[in-house]
Amino acid sequence: MKTRIIILFTAISALTWSCSHSHEEHGHTEAETHEHAPGVIVLHEDAAARFGVKTDTIVPGPFHAVVKAAGQVTQSSGDDAIASTPTAGILRYAPGIEPGKTVTRGALIATIDASGISGGDANAAAKAALESAQAELARVEDLYTERLATQGELLAAQAEVAKAKAAFSPAAASGRVTAPITGTITALTAKEGEYVGDGSPIASLGKSDGSVLRVDLPRRYYSRAAEFTDLTADFPAGTTFTVSDRGGRRTGSATSSANAAGGYIPVYFTASGVGQPAGTPFTAYLIGSEREGVITVPVSALSEQQGTFFVYLHTGGEHFAKQPVTIGESDGLRAEITGGLEPGSVVVTEGVSAVRLAETSAVAPQGHTHNH
Repeated sequence: MKTRIIILFTAISALTWSCSHSHEEHGHTEAETHEHAPGVIVLHEDAAARFGVKTDTIVPGPFHAVVKAAGQVTQSSGDDAIASTPTAGILRYAPGIEPGKTVTRGALIATIDASGISGGDANAAAKAALESAQAELARVEDLYTERLATQGELLAAQAEVAKAKAAFSPAAASGRVTAPITGTITALTAKEGEYVGDGSPIASLGKSDGSVLRVDLPRRYYSRAAEFTDLTADFPAGTTFTVSDRGGRRTGSATSSANAAGGYIPVYFTASGVGQPAGTPFTAYLIGSEREGVITVPVSALSEQQGTFFVYLHTGGEHFAKQPVTIGESDGLRAEITGGLEPGSVVVTEGVSAVRLAETSAVAPQGHTHNH
């Protein structure tokens, strides 16, 4: 990189401050003397062309301010689900079950072993009671057919079977904990091998395609939070989209700055086809409402020197001038200019480094001549 800069500097110096050159036109030679005012930067046309110097005329137009922030995919409350135990016992997770794992509805998440629980397996006892009640009902039905049992005895036997069925749970007997929805496991709330009670939550799940995007807006922007009506989400895997292009919209934000946590205010958007599981982080570019009549320049036109921003103006011919400017907001492609530029100014938008090197090259002595 240093070699490239040295070559560029040398080439520009030769093309800008060569004080004597000949140009024959129509068979004769003209001699002209040029005095350059202080602050004038000279960059000959062939050098400008060689190093890709391009300009643009300032015309005020519409502009969307953009604020960069951190975001994360979440779900609406209706997109969450909890996997709970069917019985008490010792928890054993199925192989491969961990946060971030995508599972289908009905897939095995864990099993509960109640066999070693002190006091016995209550569901096993209920199962035994059901089997006993069913056997007694079969005996009474046979007797009733032979008119050896009364209708009252038959009804009592049927009631005992119904009572036993209510106490017994086939799901508990299996000890299986399955996924209630197709989605991504977002958290495991119990540890492998620990005792869990009947109905204890052991895993949280969210739909695989998160539909809600949360952006943490820095608190200093709270007074302007309502301006940000759209969002561009840039995911680590390379997926980038704008919410409005996916049929989405902004749904709300914290109701007051007092709700800001850690200096940030959550702002929420919905979109379809996000294709990212809950918890996935992304870089958010909050897009503000459109303003008209804003002076902007490409960010490539800006040059920063000791904390001050400049642009280079093309003042005519081979002459340029450095102009300090005050910048406002940026959308990453263009920057708002709040001071230092007027409509109609011609600004260098590409090849700024070439003009800057011409500025810092050796200053031609006063009264030098260019022979044409």
